[in-house]
Amino acid sequence: MINKKADKPDEQLGYLLTQVTFLKQRIVNAALRELDITYIQFIILAGTMELGSEDTMVTQQMISDERRLDKAMVSNVVKSLVEKGLMVRDIHPTDKRAYILSLTEKGIEKALKGKEKALMVDETFFSAIDKEKLQEALVILLKNDLSQS
Repeated sequence: MINKKADKPDEQLGYLLTQVTFLKQRIVNAALRELDITYIQFIILAGTMELGSEDTMVTQQMISDERRLDKAMVSNVVKSLVEKGLMVRDIHPTDKRAYILSLTEKGIEKALKGKEKALMVDETFFSAIDKEKLQEALVILLKNDLSQS
């Protein structure tokens, strides 16, 4: 027997989650437009800044793993960030297959300003719901990563 209720896309959780994700991406992209960066560029800039320290060399693989991003996409976005003068990509000193990422001053500035804008979007976007409960649910879903099975 076909469940008519489940046939409506706006009543399917997976569909709704995807639509909410796309909506938030559009809103954040609009907020970042004046910085001349996209949401995915911001995610990689911020990730590089957050993971990096004086004694930690950030690699493309680290960004891909930590941010749960496709390796090829990270590589392409990093190339665009290098072209924009926001990032430097060097060959790893001990692993010639790996690249070390670092931000330029301009890249750090964009990452910091982007973070401010993304946080303002989050504050407005999630204002009508219980953020703690949503965060708990999303963390559970991420830990239950079925793509790794």
